[in-house]
Amino acid sequence: MYRKCLDQNASADVFLRKVYANVSINFHHNTDLTQFLASCTELGGIVSREVVSHQVVDPNKVVSIQDSSKYNVRKATDEMVSSITGICESSNGELVIADNDNKCVKLLDNAYNLLEQMQLRTFPKSMCNISTNEVALTISNGYTVNKIHFLRVIKGRIVNFKTLHMNDLCYGIAYHQGDLFVSSETAVYQFTTDGRLVKTFYEDMSLDSAIVGIGVRPDGKSIYVTDNTGKLLTLTRDGAVTATLKDPAFKPPFDNIPNLQVAATGQVFVLGKQSVSQVDTDGKKVLNTIQLDMPNPSSVYFNEGTGKMIVAFEKNKTSMSSKKGFLTFQRIPIITNKFVSENYSALTC
Repeated sequence: MYRKCLDQNASADVFLRKVYANVSINFHHNTDLTQFLASCTELGGIVSREVVSHQVVDPNKVVSIQDSSKYNVRKATDEMVSSITGICESSNGELVIADNDNKCVKLLDNAYNLLEQMQLRTFPKSMCNISTNEVALTISNGYTVNKIHFLRVIKGRIVNFKTLHMNDLCYGIAYHQGDLFVSSETAVYQFTTDGRLVKTFYEDMSLDSAIVGIGVRPDGKSIYVTDNTGKLLTLTRDGAVTATLKDPAFKPPFDNIPNLQVAATGQVFVLGKQSVSQVDTDGKKVLNTIQLDMPNPSSVYFNEGTGKMIVAFEKNKTSMSSKKGFLTFQRIPIITNKFVSENYSALTC
């Protein structure tokens, strides 16, 4: 048996030598990859930014305002009056804003200069951060076109890296640890980021109201929902309603524009016809109502670390800048061991 094994090994060696004797194996590299690598000037970059530790933030501390200023971000080629329906911020302080009537997304630098404008097929409705430099954006024409775009901010550019095609209307959107919550007029749906429907999170089939806004507390324990009648609901992750708060100041100026924002540090804000209301995190009482000097606010964004609140206005016709919308930057106190002074600044578009 041993001798037979040796003979078989010898035969196998002879066979392999014959097979490979006339074979030439060469590696052909991917020329596209070579060109791409040659165009790269660096492997990446590190962005540093001073932030305030969330551990010292009280989300129920009242936000107040003292001063204001304005900046113009309207692009000369914009065909329509600007109506900003979503605001997010990248890790280095650049702002991503959704312009509903001009069907585009704009990128602003730290000085509020326009860096980039990406045109969309239809109207952007709402936007939320899904990472430090990525946002999820809902777009809808109110009928057959309903999508979620995933956008990334890279070196002053906006890149659309994924799109989900949805079966229902897409208005408000919020994100928490891999889950997307999307408001769709009569319901709130929970999806994964690859578009898989997890469940119908909340549903209201009554004909006298429509769901518009959606927000998630940073710890994920509470979900906030607003409708177009001036009502704020607070729900658990199981969809159970724990609080209902109705206030005339919560009634949005436009039926299908989300009027709710939950800050990364937990503050809850609801837009009205000419106000921003701060609500406690239990959703049971109004902490403060900020009266605005212009009507029709269309979105709000709050950053505790920079002490900045941004309020956008839709189709404002009462200001000195005829028929132009406004973004309003409002400085508020940073929650640290000592407080900075408050001021308020506005950005026109």
